[in-house]
Amino acid sequence: MNWIKLSLVLVFLGLSLSVRAQYADVHMAKRRGARIELDGQKLSASQSALLMADIDGEDCSGQWNKARGWRSAGIAMISGGAAIAAGGAFVGLLGGLTSMMGATAGAVGGAIGDSISGGDSNEHANEGAQQGAQAGVPMMRAGLWVFVAGMGIHLAGVPITVVNSVRMSRLVNQYNEAQTKKAQEPEVQFSLGFTPNGVGLCLTF
Repeated sequence: MNWIKLSLVLVFLGLSLSVRAQYADVHMAKRRGARIELDGQKLSASQSALLMADIDGEDCSGQWNKARGWRSAGIAMISGGAAIAAGGAFVGLLGGLTSMMGATAGAVGGAIGDSISGGDSNEHANEGAQQGAQAGVPMMRAGLWVFVAGMGIHLAGVPITVVNSVRMSRLVNQYNEAQTKKAQEPEVQFSLGFTPNGVGLCLTF
């Protein structure tokens, strides 16, 4: 029995440990607008949603699609509101030009009429200018209201776009964190084998 114990002691004294680590490659994602870039490749909208379908066991594709939709709506509001505001500004400018032309025409018409009738040319010229200036007022008012409405839509689209862009970025970061966590949890395997010093224990993880 003593020689058996001695043999076991010698075996364990000659035991060597070989440790080998194997980690999975981490695929990091980046948000590129409304889509995702994975390993330098830009994914389609459906591929991006599929990638969000499994983040550490959680299906985030619904959140991704919702944020993506609202972001697109916000961008449409920004561009559409700017176009409406530009149209309103153009109508207002056109109304201003109409008033200027009307005032000029009214002043000239009043002066010519007074010169023919022998009346006070200054008095009728001023009246004609005032009446002519009113020609573009409705267009100026309409242009102002359209401009204000367009700017309101434009400004409302900014926070919608920003908030949902941040939500999309957070989901991408959540995916990257889950991938990093998964790569840092390797599988552990033990195996025994002979080594120059005796019996070796190989730990693979």
